[in-house]
Amino acid sequence: MAHDINLQQRELPKDAHSTVTLAGLFERQARDRLANTALVSGDVTLSYDEVNRRANRLAGLLADLGAGPEKLVALALPRSVDMIIAMLAVTKAGAAFLPIDPGYPADRIEYMIRDAGPALLCTTKAAVLPEGPQRVLLDHTDVTIALRGRSDANPAGAPVAPAGLAYVIYTSGSTGKPKGVAVTHAGLAGLAAANSERMAVDADSRVLQFSSPSFDAIVFELLATFAAGAALVIPPAGTLAGDVLAQVVTEQRVTHAVLPPVAAGSVAAEAVPGLRSLLVAGEVCSGDLVARWAPGRRMINAYGPTEVTVCATMSEPLSGSAAPPIGQAIPGAAIYVVDRALRPLPPGAPGELYVSGDLLARGYLQRPALTAERFVANPFAADGSRMYRTGDLVSWQPDRSLVFHGRVDDQVKLRGFRIELGEVESVLAGHPSVGQVVAVVREDQIVAYVIPAGDAKPAPAELREHAGRFLLEHMVPTAYVTLDAFPLLPNGKLDRRALPAPEVTSSANGIAPRTPAEQALSAIFIEILPVSEVDTASNFFELGGNSLLAITVIQKAREAGLAITPREMIQNPTIEALAAVARSISQ
Repeated sequence: MAHDINLQQRELPKDAHSTVTLAGLFERQARDRLANTALVSGDVTLSYDEVNRRANRLAGLLADLGAGPEKLVALALPRSVDMIIAMLAVTKAGAAFLPIDPGYPADRIEYMIRDAGPALLCTTKAAVLPEGPQRVLLDHTDVTIALRGRSDANPAGAPVAPAGLAYVIYTSGSTGKPKGVAVTHAGLAGLAAANSERMAVDADSRVLQFSSPSFDAIVFELLATFAAGAALVIPPAGTLAGDVLAQVVTEQRVTHAVLPPVAAGSVAAEAVPGLRSLLVAGEVCSGDLVARWAPGRRMINAYGPTEVTVCATMSEPLSGSAAPPIGQAIPGAAIYVVDRALRPLPPGAPGELYVSGDLLARGYLQRPALTAERFVANPFAADGSRMYRTGDLVSWQPDRSLVFHGRVDDQVKLRGFRIELGEVESVLAGHPSVGQVVAVVREDQIVAYVIPAGDAKPAPAELREHAGRFLLEHMVPTAYVTLDAFPLLPNGKLDRRALPAPEVTSSANGIAPRTPAEQALSAIFIEILPVSEVDTASNFFELGGNSLLAITVIQKAREAGLAITPREMIQNPTIEALAAVARSISQ
């Protein structure tokens, strides 16, 4: 490690492979530990050998259909065994994968496919997707028959180049459209080495597959698992938090997990004594969370945007109750803390964090100007390398670890999700009744302040429905405030501190809950919201609900025998509407 006051850089361990791919890691384990359990999903258990053979057959089919180097294959699949095998198969074929959550809004899926231009789309018959590239329906009889006749041997193609495209992940974009981050194989070696060093995963470990496939944390989970020859535990579809998360960890004997702090905070640490190692990432970790979780287990705090191959820094094992640092550079990363003139700053002085090294992404798909803005020339190196401007404020501590202080722009992290408030504002501004809009985060929820385009004030339910057509669930504002004008500072800029708090109001029709589903939901609303009575027109968000409380509603509804998805909560926020879409499940 370099210890220059202005630089922190870590080289790869001498025994680390300079080029790592997901497929390469997996094939190594399939050779050395072929009988070890690789994937666990409910009652299904597959060995490394079985998964490898399945992925090889699919890789051959994809290659024959046009998958190859620098080609994208979209994977519109839920969290599942099929998704993991498909990701391995795409990498084995030499192509790059583009994960798409089939539960995303149709407009967003259509945009991602049109913007990325994948050569193929792997999905299932049940998925409702817009027109696009050639589809490979993994559960179709024709595909099943075609796979049976294929070789299950490892592909014999040319070695993958470190600079080759590995995957594309779409993140929130400040211009109103999500942007695709193109990540190469070059940074995977450092990430795999960091996982091995900090998480202490071994061949007997069972790693939770918590992340949505559409977020890059899944790459972290797969590397941690496959580098050690461990088992990846894939939970059933649905929201993982609270009692549901604790139950999965306990029943599936999970030993290692990567969780956002909000998910970890929803579980009592003593409820999962078998969880030996916890890595938290995605948002600020509090000292209270460390005090709850660190005793008796290994707890690590990690940091990194998608543009630096998931992770740039990791802390040492945490203890105590102080707010933890985000750690030091992982292998293959170089860290700089600078002022606005790119002058290095001493310990204790907050500055913007820049990252360089093999882990830097190639850039943004179809966005050369934005790529040039965020990936800049590295003035501290003479090799023509680049730095990524993170937009995060940090400072050095005396021990050379970093402390996170916040953002320098309008990007926020809410419950572990990266959100560009500009994208929220852009979508809402597309509503015909909206003249101007400002989105802010208040008390752990997104609030939209709207100035109408005319005399008519758009109803909150109308705006929420409009936002839900394109934005992901965690990006849809939970409160809407209509104003005649925005408060301004003397210099003419928006005075965000003067924006009024949203009032807690609710529609009412005086009709008492009638059906068993309405009665169950009414009891849940009264239990978790600051109200003493509700009727069938009571609106969850108007009563003060937010996306975090929505998870609690979903959990308690399941306990009452009702299945509800997060998107159904957003699109049907009244008791009557929610009861109408809720599905009955066995108790």
